[in-house]
Amino acid sequence: MTTAPSTDDLELPPGYYLDSATGAWLTLPWPGDKALPWGHPERLEELPPSLGPTIIRWAESTLIHPLTGSPWRFTPGQKRFLHLWYALAGDGRWVYRSGVKRGAKGVGKDPLAASLALVEFVGPVEFVGWDESGRPLSRMRKMSLVQVAANSESQAKDVLRVLNAMISKKMRLRYGITPGKLQTQTRSGSMIELLTNSERSAEGDPPTAVFLNESHHMTVSSGGEGIAEVVRRNVGKSPDYIGARVLELTNAHQQGMDSIAERSYEAWQAQAAGKTHHRDILYDSIEADPATDLLDVESLERGLRQSYMDAPWVDIPRVIAEVQDLRTSVADSIRFYLNGLAAAEDAWVDPRRFDALARPEVVVEDRERITLFLDCSKSTDATGLVGCRVSDGHLFVLGMWQRPHGHRGKDWLAPRHEVDAAVRAAFERYRVMWFGVDPSPARDDEDESLYWRDPIDGWHRDFHKKVFLWATPGQASGHAVMWDMRMSAKSGRERNRQFTEEAMEVARLVDEEDGTPFTWDGHAGLRMHAHNAKRRPNQFGFTLGKVTRDSSRLVDLAVCAVGARVGRRLVMNHPKFRKRSTGARKGKAVILR
Repeated sequence: MTTAPSTDDLELPPGYYLDSATGAWLTLPWPGDKALPWGHPERLEELPPSLGPTIIRWAESTLIHPLTGSPWRFTPGQKRFLHLWYALAGDGRWVYRSGVKRGAKGVGKDPLAASLALVEFVGPVEFVGWDESGRPLSRMRKMSLVQVAANSESQAKDVLRVLNAMISKKMRLRYGITPGKLQTQTRSGSMIELLTNSERSAEGDPPTAVFLNESHHMTVSSGGEGIAEVVRRNVGKSPDYIGARVLELTNAHQQGMDSIAERSYEAWQAQAAGKTHHRDILYDSIEADPATDLLDVESLERGLRQSYMDAPWVDIPRVIAEVQDLRTSVADSIRFYLNGLAAAEDAWVDPRRFDALARPEVVVEDRERITLFLDCSKSTDATGLVGCRVSDGHLFVLGMWQRPHGHRGKDWLAPRHEVDAAVRAAFERYRVMWFGVDPSPARDDEDESLYWRDPIDGWHRDFHKKVFLWATPGQASGHAVMWDMRMSAKSGRERNRQFTEEAMEVARLVDEEDGTPFTWDGHAGLRMHAHNAKRRPNQFGFTLGKVTRDSSRLVDLAVCAVGARVGRRLVMNHPKFRKRSTGARKGKAVILR
């Protein structure tokens, strides 16, 4: 069982390169020839000026190992990261505005966070100028405020507990440090504190450095999103002589969870792909080759030695046993031990594979044959309109309407007139062969009629002679566009069967490794909704749905994409379409009875 397509078959994502000695996937933007192995001497002449060497010397001469009490030592990979994290531009500003240190379970993220918190607490991190040879000079900050934020007090306490253990008696006396369970301070007023209170209480605090611990757990539902957003705002207003920053320490995030770690990864990917003006996010991750086979001990050992290449203390045989323990899920093995991005076990499609099939450069020309699907909502979910090109199944978004965030979303209702205009524009531009509308059961507040009844009936009247196939067949009781997926609706069971089969087919096409005809337009909304979608078993196989009925993580555009492909299949399988009938060429309707 492999984690993803092999490296030979899969183009490296933006920002990644291979370690020539081990085959590990690396992201740290170390200058020079990246084909050289990890242990090659660093090309210091190609590096930007940095406080890193000064900070490393201070830490290794001041801090102690939390378990052994021996002098603290950074690993080669940590030293590389520190050199870049404390790199300076010509005007004395930090080169990197924010950072992420992502690693497998057990690589030492907590001790690294603890050591850096102590560096920011009483170490020489404040830039004061350049010496005669052009090297940066620095000193200890006055009144530093270092914050450690996490979802829970226990997660934040882990870092504080470790950093207190790294303070030697000599260091405690020298700087006047008083360790504590929730705060560690100096006589001069510097402080390390935990941020586990409500986001409101954190607003306005003037930190000099913030560490987000376990940011893969920080989501909307956990409350971590609020804390993360507050601390970003707080460091954003930091004066330039302080240059406060946020550093995340995280395991690989679960794709589709919309965690802070996932958002940071996507922001860095956009930066690495050249889609942003600034290039100031430092992202450091050492990952196993995605082609690692979890069931093959030799392949697994190779992958683990890649992900733990900067952590020689890890017991690889023990980790192999943990990975192959039947109680450890595949997704957890990939994320926590191989440091790879795994889809959730119940994900409808693998997000990374789905993203790789985006083709934003594809243009659906005017008058091309397409099918349409509209998923209707009144206010809570999104209303989406997606097209599918009949010739090759390419999906493209024609509209998405959903409640705005915050106060703007109060009393918001889906704009029926805008949806109607988008539908009619599609019929004007393309040759619509089939149009399916899944109506919302919501009712109008004014007259208690179905909210979408009038637009749907209008489309039936205006387009019943233009579509090639009616969505609901039947001369007397049929409907040109209505495609009601409720099981209680007429033929609802059959429609659910067709939708389920197509949802499974899309998942199969996305999972294929040897090339696939499945493509989509790269629309951000469709991407997010496909990432959000979970597999939902039913009597026909598995369909897709939200993580919970009341979840705010919407899936409506994914539903529209599958529905549009159902319409394409119905059109292509119809005998008169295959024979290119005269009626089809002239655009006359064929009503299935």
